[in-house]
Amino acid sequence: MTQISDWIQNNWFESGMLVVLCAILATVVWFARNILKSLRASQEQVGAILRLSVSDVAPMPAAPLQTQAEPMPAWREPAPRGPNLLVASGRSVVNWLNAPMRRRSESPLRKVSRWLQAPAGS
Repeated sequence: MTQISDWIQNNWFESGMLVVLCAILATVVWFARNILKSLRASQEQVGAILRLSVSDVAPMPAAPLQTQAEPMPAWREPAPRGPNLLVASGRSVVNWLNAPMRRRSESPLRKVSRWLQAPAGS
């Protein structure tokens, strides 16, 4: 056991670098796994969308003219659109940035000069 402790004491810099490099390697492997998981999930989503689009292209039997005038199903109707939250928050940030940060008063340099010019007893 003393040989190991002697070696660590003699080579403390190299052993510290080994620990740091192992930590960096573990971090890189962790990030790579997370990136690959997200890529796999996005590929599965694209595959599902492609399967849905291919299945919708299948020929449908011709419907009589009366049924073609029926309203579209609810899942085909466009969703009602409200105000875009990103645009609204962006406008409020711009308005906040354009507002003055402090009241217009005399400059600090003028305040210092008046303080210096004032008599010491007042």
